[in-house]
Amino acid sequence: MSNFGFWGLGWEAVIFGWFRSYPFFHLLGRYKGRLGIGLVALVLVDLTNVALPLAVKSAIDAVTAGSHKDLQFAAWAILGLMAAQAVTRYLWRWYLVGTSHFIARDLRRRMYAHLQNLSLDYYQRVRTGDLMSRATNDIESIRMAVGPGLLVALDAIILFALMIPAMIYLSPKLTLLTFCLFPIVPWFTTKIGDRIDTLFEAAQKKMSRLSGYTQETLSAIRLVKSLVFENKSKELFSEFSEAYRSEGIKLARYQSFFSPTLSLITSLGTFTILLAGGMDVISGAITVGTFVAFQRYVVQITWPMEAIGWAVTMNREGFAAYRRLEEVLQTPTITLAWPSPQPHAGERDRLWIPKLRYTYPDTQKAFELNLSELRIPPGGRIGLVGPVGSGKSTLFNLILRLNEPEAGSIYFNGTDVVSLPLHALRQDVASVEQQIFLFSESLRDNVSMGLDETLTESTVQTLLKSTALLEEVTGLDKGVETLLGERGVNLSGGQKQRLALARALARRPQLLLLDDCFSAVDVEVEERIIQSLLSAFPDLTLCVCSHRMSIMPQLDEVWLLENGRLTAKGTHNELLRTSRTYYRLWHQKDAQEWGLIEAVQGV
Repeated sequence: MSNFGFWGLGWEAVIFGWFRSYPFFHLLGRYKGRLGIGLVALVLVDLTNVALPLAVKSAIDAVTAGSHKDLQFAAWAILGLMAAQAVTRYLWRWYLVGTSHFIARDLRRRMYAHLQNLSLDYYQRVRTGDLMSRATNDIESIRMAVGPGLLVALDAIILFALMIPAMIYLSPKLTLLTFCLFPIVPWFTTKIGDRIDTLFEAAQKKMSRLSGYTQETLSAIRLVKSLVFENKSKELFSEFSEAYRSEGIKLARYQSFFSPTLSLITSLGTFTILLAGGMDVISGAITVGTFVAFQRYVVQITWPMEAIGWAVTMNREGFAAYRRLEEVLQTPTITLAWPSPQPHAGERDRLWIPKLRYTYPDTQKAFELNLSELRIPPGGRIGLVGPVGSGKSTLFNLILRLNEPEAGSIYFNGTDVVSLPLHALRQDVASVEQQIFLFSESLRDNVSMGLDETLTESTVQTLLKSTALLEEVTGLDKGVETLLGERGVNLSGGQKQRLALARALARRPQLLLLDDCFSAVDVEVEERIIQSLLSAFPDLTLCVCSHRMSIMPQLDEVWLLENGRLTAKGTHNELLRTSRTYYRLWHQKDAQEWGLIEAVQGV
């Protein structure tokens, strides 16, 4: 009874227990229907593989016995089995291998969505090329593991399980001789598999470094050429490429050793069958048909042995790739939304900073932003000045939650920003930075980026007029439908910055953060743009960070930051009277020059 319980019930627990411990079980779960159809088709294919040698045996025995009727039956059986095999083979390839592409798509979507929700701190610690390698090469390795890797493993197991009873039925003696060497296979696959796992992970790290360097140099190709860095860049690329090749060769050496060794073990079984089976035919212990059928089984069983090798290799690589992917997917994201945000006493202010302290995590950078009791009323216009590294951009990033502030440190419209849904916060708070990124789309699509609907041409023109860009765009052949090159390469630096400002204004924000975004624009144009913003958007709350001082008199209040702390605040005229630093800053040609002087004096 206990034996019946094991074979009748216990095997299900063993199989399902293995699947649950399979690292990719959760990836396969949502495609149970497709996998079920594919698995049934695979079992049918393997049943035909096992039945064909038996049909061949019947045909040969019929020829030997001179039975025409039995020969016809065997011939039709072989034809039917081959037709069934062709249909079911198509089905398992479509449903099993095809499912792996759906899983790869799911992983790409999950990876991309997760990357969108990571804080800016994370991107300051990792290389873009490394992330691209994980999102492409590693996901492809996982696809190979859950597709062909899982397929050949299941095929080998099922075929093995079906073939052994058939071989025992033909000749228990020859079956025992065939498998006398096979117990060493599990030990061999484990040893080599562990080594493949380690080498594959090392090779992927080298690939990530190569991808990262390639991405950086191609993105900065103008700088590379202007610095005459081409030869050195080629040397570094060759060095990284050689390191990847070296690791790849080590991996290929073990992979190429794996399958041939398993095939050799199987070939030794064939050698044994030729000797022992031939003697049995001569002695009359078995028929010629039985010997031929058994020999076909021995040839077929080479495939499960090779399949085990391939499956181990692909799954080991897939497991290593999944660990690398999980390193990214397990990185904590910014909380997208908190339930029921509660208004605070500062609800009459557009922005209120009661007490803010922030240091960059996982960095040796000796910097701390420490601010308290700063308020911007609705419609207020604030200027933010200070030397490079004083914390101006960091403050903007914290307001937008690109870097995550502590709870209770920044309030927008009376609500803690960490309690606001990210999409709502960034819909109401827009920013324009000095480094502008434009997409390879039309000018109108770039202005409409992030909105639910593409803006009309007249709306785009109104926005461009407010940023002093309309006349220049009108002069283009296709106007607002002009297609921009990569990163807006067919626009000047000043045009890019003004287009980015139009894109921010298109969101109709309540608070607009301008982070030194007019550095490539003439002073006169900058002043005209600011004046246009003040008149065209009277309810817009504006916070301007600039190294140019000429626009500060137009603003309601100016904050002076030094080393992460607010050292002075007031109107332009008040600071000229009360702040020696601001006075010096105002009387120098531009703030960048002042920042350089301060840096030199601090050495």
